[in-house]
Amino acid sequence: MTGHYQIVLADLRERTRRFGFLATIGLAALLGYQIVAGVFHLRLGAYRGVLNSAWIGTLTALTLGFFLSLVGFFLVRGSVERDRSTGVGQVLASTRMSRIGYVVARFAANLIVLLTVVAVLAVAAAVMALLHAEVPGLDLGPLLAPLVVIAVPVAIVVAAVAVFFDCVPALRGSTGNVVYCALWLITLPFAGGGLLGFTAVEGAASATLRSGGFDAPGGIVLGVGEHDELTTFLWAGADWGTIAVGRLYLIVVATLLVAAAIVAFDRFASADARPTARLKRRRRTAAPAPPSPPAPPAPGSVASDEHRSGFLTEPVVRSSHPVACFAALVAGEFRLLIAGRSVFWYAGAATLVIAALVLPIDAVRILLPIAWIWPVVPWSESGGRARRHGVDALLGAAPSPVLRQLPAAWLSGVLLALAIGSGALVRFLAYPELLVGFAAGALFIPTLAIALGTAGAGERVFQVLAMVAWYLGPLNGVAPLDITGANYAALAAGVPIGYLAAVPVLLVATVASATARVTR
Repeated sequence: MTGHYQIVLADLRERTRRFGFLATIGLAALLGYQIVAGVFHLRLGAYRGVLNSAWIGTLTALTLGFFLSLVGFFLVRGSVERDRSTGVGQVLASTRMSRIGYVVARFAANLIVLLTVVAVLAVAAAVMALLHAEVPGLDLGPLLAPLVVIAVPVAIVVAAVAVFFDCVPALRGSTGNVVYCALWLITLPFAGGGLLGFTAVEGAASATLRSGGFDAPGGIVLGVGEHDELTTFLWAGADWGTIAVGRLYLIVVATLLVAAAIVAFDRFASADARPTARLKRRRRTAAPAPPSPPAPPAPGSVASDEHRSGFLTEPVVRSSHPVACFAALVAGEFRLLIAGRSVFWYAGAATLVIAALVLPIDAVRILLPIAWIWPVVPWSESGGRARRHGVDALLGAAPSPVLRQLPAAWLSGVLLALAIGSGALVRFLAYPELLVGFAAGALFIPTLAIALGTAGAGERVFQVLAMVAWYLGPLNGVAPLDITGANYAALAAGVPIGYLAAVPVLLVATVASATARVTR
């Protein structure tokens, strides 16, 4: 038991020192501020609850459940793979630590981190109840009950899903991130109401409306924007005990996921085998030693042309032109972006290009952000690839690493955006007003990716930001996050122009960050 406790404690210490943890806590604090400021609102048709402790707690719990279901997964996943890549796993495998103990300890660490986020939002809810409540007073019971009943089970399930993805070989790394995002987007419209508690709150709120003589329209909405025209009703809370019993199945689901993770966990056997296998392959395929270079001519003798060519000029490679050299560097960076992707990835990219060429223009406006979500994994790897593979010091010793390598990496990301968005670009040529949105997405998205990678933020930070912005912006019409102007409101407000203006700022910050890293 002591060993399991030490694993949890060490994991928590390591996580809390990472940029990703601080960024997520910052996002949670920002989310809490938006709730306190009244940006988010919860309504049932044309009705909303009076802002008392019970309604504020319900609003915070539903917002937090949605937040944890996506961002929480990326916050806590990766601990098992980190142990595997750093060699800590092999050390643990040599001890008496059991598979069950290790996986459960990782699950516990995931859960504690997510419950920390819940605690941050609980404080924000209390602040909102004190500062913005329409009914004076702070009632902790109705305020915290929905957080415990709605948000905590979501945190438990997300912690279990994260450790399951970490232990299943096919779901490790960036592939698992994309799979989870796809499952999240598919599941949310059909089962999200039950998983995140919306269905239970809708039923309880509808019953309250009917008991007060109001019509009870179906459909509960958590959104942003003005809500002054909504009719208010007094919400004293739901029967949270009954709802909690109905949500016990989520605990069962989490338990089954942890059990499946225990079965799939290989106790770092694959990590132990990889070096041995590589060593055996090297021994089997060892090539004969290369011939030694010809001996230099004796002093005073005249070297022949053949000797001079073989000894002096063969290792020297001269570029024919600086532009050609830079073009080759860009081509190499582009190949690194798309190398190693599955046939499915290439087929999906081609399908998106063809669909943009044949669909109606209004559908293409929505399809373009989807097309630019497709390469989110390659983009997220740019900027931090050299550091991840341990060659950043080698590249830093090359001539002009910032002025040559960084522009090539950035330009390759832009070229990938142009390639996958080429179908939409062809269609937008007939609609010049849409080209500004295309330019904003093609430049801002890869620029943000390389800026975060260069700053050491890690791949998941960009992936989370891209997925959240895509879901809220183009799909749900939150104009400030609609980078490409997929909705007319964002285009009319000049949102793409704002993102275009941010590109030079990000590039300057990226160059400064890369320069500081090279000169350290």
